[in-house]
Amino acid sequence: MAWACRPGTHGSLLIALPAVDEVRADPEEIVRLAKVTLADADGMTGAWSSAQGAVAPPGTAFGNSAESAGCALAAAEALAAVDETWREVTGVYEGDVDRLYRVAFAYQQADREAMQRQLNAGGGRRPLP
Repeated sequence: MAWACRPGTHGSLLIALPAVDEVRADPEEIVRLAKVTLADADGMTGAWSSAQGAVAPPGTAFGNSAESAGCALAAAEALAAVDETWREVTGVYEGDVDRLYRVAFAYQQADREAMQRQLNAGGGRRPLP
């Protein structure tokens, strides 16, 4: 049994498919998904950049006790860890965009080659655009 994402859901709904010998995908839909994924990654980056000021507590929030410096340092380290993780997550999205574009190109190239083989087999020797 194979699994596939239902079109337009961005992977939120998986459906079971019977096993098949060939997988087909529309390169234009893959490019559309790549654009949506890139926009989502950009949105995540922008949202995190905007939120950092509200997320980071000011140094005065820890008072003037003997432990306040340690608490402030821990908060800064936690913020730095979240920042690094956030960048890694958005980096994965951006990598997915690159992979989606490569897959779309591969499908487009395979379609062109198949069409050219059909034309050649049928006697028509016209080059494809």
